[in-house]
This record gives sequence, C-alpha cells and structure tokens, in this order.
Amino acid sequence: MLVDIIIPAYNPGQYLEECLRSCFSQSYKNFNIMVIDDNSTEDVESITSKFNGVSLIRNDKNLGPGAARNIGIRNTSGDLVSFIDSDDIMHQDKLMLSVGRLVENDNIGMCCGNYRIMVNRSSVKPPFYKRPVKIDYNLLMRQNFVASGSTTVRRRVIEDIGGFNEKYWIAEDYDLWLRISEKYPVEYIHRVLYYYSLIPGGNSLTQRGDIQGDHIDNISEIKRRSRERINERGRKK
Repeated sequence: MLVDIIIPAYNPGQYLEECLRSCFSQSYKNFNIMVIDDNSTEDVESITSKFNGVSLIRNDKNLGPGAARNIGIRNTSGDLVSFIDSDDIMHQDKLMLSVGRLVENDNIGMCCGNYRIMVNRSSVKPPFYKRPVKIDYNLLMRQNFVASGSTTVRRRVIEDIGGFNEKYWIAEDYDLWLRISEKYPVEYIHRVLYYYSLIPGGNSLTQRGDIQGDHIDNISEIKRRSRERINERGRKK
C-alpha cells in the first residue's frame, strides 16, 4: 500500500531536515513525502531540495496546520496518509507497524500509537503510555488520546468524513480523530511510533500563547458538535 507522508511546515528551521531524514529511514519503503510550506519567512525549499523525492507546495499566505494538511491530502493519491509535524521525528518502524495493522484488518479507519517527548532536542522522556490504550469514541470524548505524529489514516476514510476543519488552528487534529472514531474503529499500537519535539519558548503553534488561548474553547465546541452529529444519526435510524 502506498503511503503519503504529509508534513506541514511553518518556519521549521533545521528541524525539518531531521524530520525528513527520519522519513527516509523508514523500514517500510513504499511512500511519498509532501511538504506544505505554510508561507514561511524561511527558505524551506533550500532544505527540501537536499532530498530526492520530496514534493513541496508553498502557500501564498499562512493558512494554519489544518489547511496545510488538507492541501497535502488533496495533492496526493496514496491508499494511506501518515502525518508528522516538521519538528518531530518518525520512528523507523512507524509505517511498517501501521501498514501491517491496516492490511490485517480492513475495518480499521486509523492507526495511532505511543510516542516519546524530546525536550530541547537533548533529553528524551520515557514512552508516554505505560500500557496499551483501547481508543474509541467514548474515550476520545473524555480526552484526546491520539498523538498526531503517530497517526496513519486510510484515504477513503478521510474522503468519507472530510479533512481537517480549517477553522481550528489548535485541536484541529482532535476534531478529525473524533470524527473518524464516530464511524470507524481506531487501532492503538503499543510501540513508540514517533518523537514529539518540546522546545519551551519555541515557535510551535501548540506552544504559542495566542494560539493556546483558543484551546479550551475549541475543545468544547468540537465535543458539542460531535454530540450533535451522533444525536442526528440516532434520529435518522
């Protein structure tokens, strides 16, 4: 199965090169890489051009992570879509493990898994989940247990439910995972699938104060809209 690796990038600095190297180090080799430069002030092409086989799209304006990923999805055609952010690192077996589960069970809509946090690119925390997690809709309505960089999703599932909601610049991934879980099983893999970069005071959207201010409101709205969809489906039965 062909996997499209989608990487949104906004002023990623030197971390994008490390991210791309981790993608090319995958033990599963049937993949393409699409980087979406979300109108960076940095020269992202100077980094992507170091690698053969990386496609690059540059947005005319800064659209946000959800919109950038949607552009990547629309401009690729593989059976599966795997997400990673430009400052994170894929474990070399992420695709092999994820594709394996999706091939084994055609009902699964999305795979996700464990991860480790890199603090200032120097110290690495133990795996985040100490034991396997059974992820389903009810659990996700309590809390987001899906780590974005660990995910691999069937393209037909994304086409069925729609892509990322571009309104949200934070929790946009939670919104998508929740919509997937409303209709499809989610498979958790109890292996480290990627390394999440935590740089206090860095440029990451999830660490910016102006973006973080929307987090709680977005989560509340996402849950409310999910309950409304579930109730509407119940009325139609």
